[in-house]
Amino acid sequence: MHMKTNVLRTKARAIAPCIVCSIATVIFVAAAAYAAAQPARTGRTRTGIAYDVQGQGPAVVLITGSNLDRRMWIREAAWLAATHTVVRYDLRAHGASDTATAPFSHLDDLVSLLDETGIRSATLIGLSAGSTIALDAALAQPSRVERLVLVGPSISGFRSSVQLPFTAALVAALQARDYAKAGEVLLASSVFAVPPESQALVRQMVMENDRLWSIPRAFLRPVERPAVDRLNELKIPTLVMVGEQDVFQREEAELLAQRVAGARLAVIPDGGHLLNLTSPDAFHAEVSRFLN
Repeated sequence: MHMKTNVLRTKARAIAPCIVCSIATVIFVAAAAYAAAQPARTGRTRTGIAYDVQGQGPAVVLITGSNLDRRMWIREAAWLAATHTVVRYDLRAHGASDTATAPFSHLDDLVSLLDETGIRSATLIGLSAGSTIALDAALAQPSRVERLVLVGPSISGFRSSVQLPFTAALVAALQARDYAKAGEVLLASSVFAVPPESQALVRQMVMENDRLWSIPRAFLRPVERPAVDRLNELKIPTLVMVGEQDVFQREEAELLAQRVAGARLAVIPDGGHLLNLTSPDAFHAEVSRFLN
């Protein structure tokens, strides 16, 4: 009987850590689900940049591409908020942010957003034009950027050897101030091609953000030192992602992988330019692996 009691005690001690681990796992999953389910806290910076904050943990800032807005990150904000503080914002003259009535820079808007939300450092995830902003921020203020995810990347100062096939039609529409036509040109291109379930959202964003075309080009202040000449200065963990079908950004993606120390290039099979919408599962897997 005494031996049987000892055996039972031994088993109990062996099982106890497993029970504790299971409870800890349940608590973590429940906390993560709670954080992700909380409504986003919205706000505006003093200069009129609209944003929302969701979740708790290390900060991640999601930066949109041109002609789009933070609605493009709905799915990503939900799963990232389970383990991170997620900030989405609309670029100036996009979404709910103010338009430009004087010279501005996207870099200054991002830094002001970080300051006013109390974020000392963050992972920046930028797509297309958003990747340009993220890259410029990492070079201008490296202490504030922990990691970089550059998707369908565009590098400030880079001159592509590839001519976009829809450039002439887009320029003609803009010269005629036919912004609806300009939107249709973009939507008909491979750049904005997405699966059927995302087409309505992309159309809505592109057509509703047409006010950006009315901003004088001179209002947008370029960075003092373009990133293309400084890629070897970057010492931040960097993930470069590009869709297999995103032929227009492949050159810049490969350049980043070559010149940024330690950068990893992930080419997503069948992925398009709006990679998180064309390949959400692969996007989730690559970003999760990089952050963890």
